[in-house]
Amino acid sequence: MRKPIDYVSGHAYPGMVVLVTSKHEDKHNIMAAGFHTTIGYAPLIYGVSLRKEAYSYDLIMKSGNFGINFVPANYAELIQIVGTRSGRERDKFSEYNIEYDNGINLNVPILKEAYFAYECKVIDSRNYGSHEFVAGEIKTIYKDEDKFIEIDGWTMPDMNKLEIPLYLGRSVYATFNASSEQKDYVKYRFQ
Repeated sequence: MRKPIDYVSGHAYPGMVVLVTSKHEDKHNIMAAGFHTTIGYAPLIYGVSLRKEAYSYDLIMKSGNFGINFVPANYAELIQIVGTRSGRERDKFSEYNIEYDNGINLNVPILKEAYFAYECKVIDSRNYGSHEFVAGEIKTIYKDEDKFIEIDGWTMPDMNKLEIPLYLGRSVYATFNASSEQKDYVKYRFQ
């Protein structure tokens, strides 16, 4: 039975967690973020919620850029590790053997294993309680074409070639793949 509760509890999971990359001068960092979303399409804008105390937030505000990286399910452990360790005193890229390329248009790391990624230029940052919501205009989009299919003009992940990690909460992940139940409600598509 549903009832009101008297303690702090947010319900946003299960959901995808992205790896946020940042770089300023000779410092770079990677962190996990569960609160993120597309905000608009004209121009393309993506936002991510970060704690102001996070090292990544500092690098992003100094550089004005950030990367958003979607990685496959076999990276769930890495997502958890980089999301629970600060990069202020360590180089997480070196320590965890994370390979990346420098962004084409912005000075941000783009993970080699990302099946989808964005380079974002900061356009706004606002405080919402415990977190800062940082919005960025997407300047470059990276897509591993082999991991996607097109259905009726819409690009979707090919779940026969890609497994997606879903964060359930409290360091627990599930895997969404071809064996996960999927339903097609074609009769309700826009006409």
